[in-house]
Amino acid sequence: MWRITKGIGRSIILRLRELMPCKLVRGIPEENIGADSTQYDLVKKGQYDYVPKGSYIYGPADRFLLVPKNRYRLVLLPGQKISGDAGVGWLTEDNSPQGYDRLWGDPNAVERFREEADGVREKLTKEIVDHIIDRIREDSHILDVGCGVGDLLTEITKRRTNIALAGCDFSSCGIEKARYRLPDGEFRKHNLEGGLPYGNSQFDAVLCTDTLEHLEFPCLIVEEMVRICKPGGFVVIVVPDGDVDQFFGHLWFWNEKRLQEFLSPWNATVERLPQTREFLALINVPQEKKF
Repeated sequence: MWRITKGIGRSIILRLRELMPCKLVRGIPEENIGADSTQYDLVKKGQYDYVPKGSYIYGPADRFLLVPKNRYRLVLLPGQKISGDAGVGWLTEDNSPQGYDRLWGDPNAVERFREEADGVREKLTKEIVDHIIDRIREDSHILDVGCGVGDLLTEITKRRTNIALAGCDFSSCGIEKARYRLPDGEFRKHNLEGGLPYGNSQFDAVLCTDTLEHLEFPCLIVEEMVRICKPGGFVVIVVPDGDVDQFFGHLWFWNEKRLQEFLSPWNATVERLPQTREFLALINVPQEKKF
């Protein structure tokens, strides 16, 4: 790439810089590195290029470092500790029970979590319930997979006071707080990667919000949610828009088309929630299950 005739090569490089989809860090002289380079490299402002999303580049890997933009940090540098000071998402991006215990166990972090993006998480909870409440009867048995501290179930109980509630999550602090808020509910600490600890056809509705994108094997959990849902019941899955989502704690980034394809074995319908712009997928479990 670098041995092209100088004039032509410069034109190509300038064009590439116009088209590149993420930040490009060029080869940087030692004196421009803003820290002790024997420990780690800190690239100073102005020593990298911004390029538009949705385009493509190529080049030798030993000369370029591509870094997608993100509001949270990717790694801990020497001497740093995990902290929510730079954003509460940094507490949880390792996708571990300990990470979510750090979040749910800290009242200040929870408050900042709820306030992020102008309270988008509370808006999402209400928007989901708005879409499904007409299908929930007063005697329904509802499970929330990845329930956290019980926000979604709490919102449902404001509108259906006599339903039976259940939830599972891998965070001990999350389950503890859900039990405190909803003492009549049945809550279990459970790691979702191993399937779901419930019997066949146990629930009228199974909900899973902003959880599937964190899982290594999401297909397994969808199969499990359908298995434990009663014939004639329904499964609701909500995920962020993968075209704009850049959280490092997520393993999957579905846009509307890809989510529809992923859930096609279960004949799911997918729609975009108008306010929060996340995707809501609905699986109607047939009276005679075929899966």
